[in-house]
Amino acid sequence: MRTYRPSWRGGLLAALALASALSPHPASASWPPSPDADMADPANWPNDPGYAFTDDHDGQWNYYSFLPPAAPGVVRRADEVASGMSIDRAWRVSIGDPRVVIAVTDSGIFWEKPDLLDKAYLNRRELLTHKPFQTGGSPCGGDGDLAGFDCNGDGVFSVSDYATSMPLPASDRNANGVLDAGDLILAFSDGIDDDGNGYIDDISGWDFMKNDNDPYDDTRYGHGTGEAEDSSSQAHNGIGLAGACPRCMFLPLRVGDSFIGDVQAFGEAVVYATDSGAKVVQCALGTLNMTRFAQAALDYAYENKVLVITSMADENSRHHNMPAANNHTLPVHAIQYDGASARTSRSFVDFHPCSNYGGQNLLSASGTSCSSEATGQLSGIAGLLYSAALQYNTVPQLSPGEAQSIFFFTTDDIDVPESREPGSIYRFSQAGFDQRFGYGRVNASRALEAIRDGRIPPSVDIVSPRWFEVLYKDRASGPIQIRGTISAPRANAYDYVVEWASGVQPLEEDFQKHVLDHRENLDPTFIAGSAEPLALLDVRNVTVSHPRDVDSPFGENDHTITVRVRATAHYGGAVGDVQGEMRRTYYVHSDPDLARGFPVWLGDSLEASPKMADLDGDGVRELVVPTGGGAIHVLTLTKAGPVPFPGFPFQTTPIDGLTAPPASETPSHITAPGYASGKVDPNLAREGFMNAPAIADLDDDGRIEIVATTFAGTIYVLEADGSVRQGFPRRLPHIPSCPRGVDLPPPTGPCMDEDQRITRGAFASPVLVDLDRDGRLDIVQAAFDGKVHVFDADAAPLPGFPVEIRIDPENNPTKRSRILTTPAVADFNGDGVMDLVLGSNERLGTSGQFGGITVVDGRGTKAPEGPILAGWPVSLSSFELFPLVAEGIPNSPAIARFEGKLAAVAHGNVSLPFVVPTEPGGQTSLGAPPANALPARPDPSDPDKTIRGLEPSSIFGPLTRASQPNTMLPLFSSPSVGDLDQDGVPDVVASGGSLSLTQALQGGGTGAGEHLLAVWSGKTGAMLPGSPFLLEDFTFFNNHAIADLDGDDYPEVITGSGGYFLHAYDACGREPAGFPKFTGQWIASTAAVGDLDGDGTLEVAAGTRSGFLHVWHTRGRTDGVIAWESYHHDNRNTGNLETRLAQGTLLKAKAPLTALACEEARLPRPLEASGGCDCRAAGHGREGGRAAGLFFAGLALVLARRRPARS
Repeated sequence: MRTYRPSWRGGLLAALALASALSPHPASASWPPSPDADMADPANWPNDPGYAFTDDHDGQWNYYSFLPPAAPGVVRRADEVASGMSIDRAWRVSIGDPRVVIAVTDSGIFWEKPDLLDKAYLNRRELLTHKPFQTGGSPCGGDGDLAGFDCNGDGVFSVSDYATSMPLPASDRNANGVLDAGDLILAFSDGIDDDGNGYIDDISGWDFMKNDNDPYDDTRYGHGTGEAEDSSSQAHNGIGLAGACPRCMFLPLRVGDSFIGDVQAFGEAVVYATDSGAKVVQCALGTLNMTRFAQAALDYAYENKVLVITSMADENSRHHNMPAANNHTLPVHAIQYDGASARTSRSFVDFHPCSNYGGQNLLSASGTSCSSEATGQLSGIAGLLYSAALQYNTVPQLSPGEAQSIFFFTTDDIDVPESREPGSIYRFSQAGFDQRFGYGRVNASRALEAIRDGRIPPSVDIVSPRWFEVLYKDRASGPIQIRGTISAPRANAYDYVVEWASGVQPLEEDFQKHVLDHRENLDPTFIAGSAEPLALLDVRNVTVSHPRDVDSPFGENDHTITVRVRATAHYGGAVGDVQGEMRRTYYVHSDPDLARGFPVWLGDSLEASPKMADLDGDGVRELVVPTGGGAIHVLTLTKAGPVPFPGFPFQTTPIDGLTAPPASETPSHITAPGYASGKVDPNLAREGFMNAPAIADLDDDGRIEIVATTFAGTIYVLEADGSVRQGFPRRLPHIPSCPRGVDLPPPTGPCMDEDQRITRGAFASPVLVDLDRDGRLDIVQAAFDGKVHVFDADAAPLPGFPVEIRIDPENNPTKRSRILTTPAVADFNGDGVMDLVLGSNERLGTSGQFGGITVVDGRGTKAPEGPILAGWPVSLSSFELFPLVAEGIPNSPAIARFEGKLAAVAHGNVSLPFVVPTEPGGQTSLGAPPANALPARPDPSDPDKTIRGLEPSSIFGPLTRASQPNTMLPLFSSPSVGDLDQDGVPDVVASGGSLSLTQALQGGGTGAGEHLLAVWSGKTGAMLPGSPFLLEDFTFFNNHAIADLDGDDYPEVITGSGGYFLHAYDACGREPAGFPKFTGQWIASTAAVGDLDGDGTLEVAAGTRSGFLHVWHTRGRTDGVIAWESYHHDNRNTGNLETRLAQGTLLKAKAPLTALACEEARLPRPLEASGGCDCRAAGHGREGGRAAGLFFAGLALVLARRRPARS
């Protein structure tokens, strides 16, 4: 089993369990501890063998309210008194309450885990006709709702109540050796919705990925099980570790097969959790999209007093993880100790490099397993908080806003003075809030004591503007409304103040200079903001001025302001005053190049890359934009701004589970309370798009069609008027989970399990190409079932397809893997039929750190020699860094002709790009360059010898601004090709990280690391003069547009990242005036380039994951160099540089751009007659010389620290 959380835990815990069995436990008869127990005394510890520290084992240091002994010679920081979050002291108040349910939204559950067997929530209303019974068939006891269910008399309804009525082994339906909730599901699923909640037989949670009633983790990934263990593991039972809330129950809700997936499934799970009575939703996810439906689900949870705790993500990056960076979530990240172990550490508040940071980073939680563990631990602590509220009869029920503020004002502030000294080994921190640590380390004990003592703060909520909106001074016509609510129903009265200050982490005194509104002595029944804005902010009067923070070396936060709403509840007496607050990060900016009316917020995230096409034949292109929420927008630019094209936007069908009538193989839940009440509109839940559409005249009738495929696996073909073409939509085949029950029949077709990690769906864009040479374009769709499907223009499958992609069937005979890559097309065998070049998620080699690209004959299985061309596949190094999006080869290949030879360009994650001709030649080992790799270049150590392939990525161009020595590592994105230096041969473009990035992580501390964009000469194999170029963050999923944006005949590489900027670098490393473009948000799409207003100059369009669509005017011309106009090169997504574009040319400059020419171009040129300087900006300002870079948790450590279930 692959692990993404540390593998050391399994062997270690087994050893500890054995030791526990052979030696006496500390005295612990009094556990749970008494209110005045000394929690540093082992007599008051739970007897779980992993809890206690020893000389060789850290124990659950992150729970401790004390400092475990230091190793000889280690001097602890003087102002630290606890290693962890004081969960142990919180247990003196409460160890949880089984009425408090924590909904774990993740990869599903291992039912058999010993520490979770009795913790899975059972829906007794679905089991009214399947009650457990005592020996002899007599009914069980129990009071109230538990009547007839509590067979063992422990006051909790759980699996163990069935021990008598379901004896083993006969009742072990899932054949794992224990009686668990999975056995109950298999035994008692009768097809009846007994409780009428809209979910048939939801006995213990739900699988929203497969839309069935068994949330079992069928691929055995383990992340969800690890999350459940963090928050809810049983304690004091002599095994494993203690969960933060040992008596809380967990509700398993599967939303994907890993921590990466579709946010629509998460939204469904949130609605279900809320309707099921959960108090806490635990979400350690990084979803691929964000939608209005998911936000509606979060709003529904918030309104129903459900706290949603989310992960900041794990890349030591500023990019805005979804769904965390949205309203009504509580984001958290991880901190750790600073040494090799707890005993050897000086500090226990060190920033975890496997965590993100930013203005939305509200809390720090202790743990060694990234933000995922932080999410689980905080969820467990929240369970304790809600349990204490029940214990102390807190009425009305505790609200999420109150819970959040309790955590904020009871934290251990992380203020390390040494972090502000030059050369510090610690990340910057300060008194109060900062972007690396939020409000501080969670203190569970103080949080529960606040409940006990009645110190409940006001609830403060901000909903508009949303997180990270850019507020344009030059576009504002009046003040902006700050919307939200404030309430303090328990107090005698309350006050509030709304303030702003410059920067992402202003000091207290900075806010006091900019008060927007201040109200005092408000009646506790009054909800501020319910009828009018909380305040007005006139950005026209805002001047952003603050020192550049150390974590924003490229000016990422130069335009940043923070708006804070702080309220004070007046209780009087012993309680006194209690504060609550919330904040938002915004940007104040101006950009004269933005087209009128932009940016436009489209409501859903924009991971899918835009395209430009003339849909109405008027000679001017429209802008086509799919969204993560299932819309396809088509916009026409006018002088007044963008207007919708007639017939658009188009909406896909609702997702499985929310269709009416339901899809044939899945049930519908539209009668569930959240939907039936109208609180959450199921019509918002549409199948979303994650990648670019294809646009062309499919059937040669002179009219253009739009082809787009949803993540859920539905292919749409739209006519230019927005109508759906006859025969479509076309769904890809359904892939269920493989049957697990001992009495169930074998599968009748492909299914999903640990070996066959396949499902219905697609990430790849559709490709349009005429494979059968009938004069009409066919639709090529690579899919998550591991196959390449091809349909003709009438939706009929093309003979010879689908073709299953098996890179190494001999060594992986049972493995089936998904395909993420969009195929590139060219005639590789010279038979006149286009062939398909693509990669697979299949992992090669014993370590799984290789992948492969292959070429499918355009005739598919009808090809006489078989569907795979001779000489293929070719293997490449490719580290398995994340599930789904970073395993095998997820990077889509490109095609171009190099010195007359047709070749594919491909790379894996952390591998040098290969330029592979149609006949690759052999490889000496996995990942070695093919014998015929291009270009062929002289061996610098022996001119008589020839080396094949690009130069090593450690050899930089002479004019690069990147630090050296270093190595550029292509990562997460896909290559593009284009003639950057205008020497007549295409160049290879790839983006990613660097060796310094991983080294910085592995070494800890605050060392430099860089995100890089590189270009290699297709002629010499060397990097171009200015390469690699500096970026602010990772480039996920995109490739790179290439076009001349300033009219100097030398094209720029146009790319965005998670660091807010859209860059445009030429071969020298220069950017046109006005670039880079600031968006304030994560850009995951590929920019599109074309003339949208008919003036002969180019516009650039790009969307953000926050849902904002930008269009900028440029000085580039439609007859200039345009090599790669949008995702995968062209509107048909061929990925082939030889596919002719309807605009631009590939070669125009009079002379190649050499290093000498770059140097000369840096000098100011004479003023032109029209005024101004004919010179170019050298890139935006980078204070302090070479960029310090951003810091990334070393890729190997990310892999290791993503923790699976405890073994």
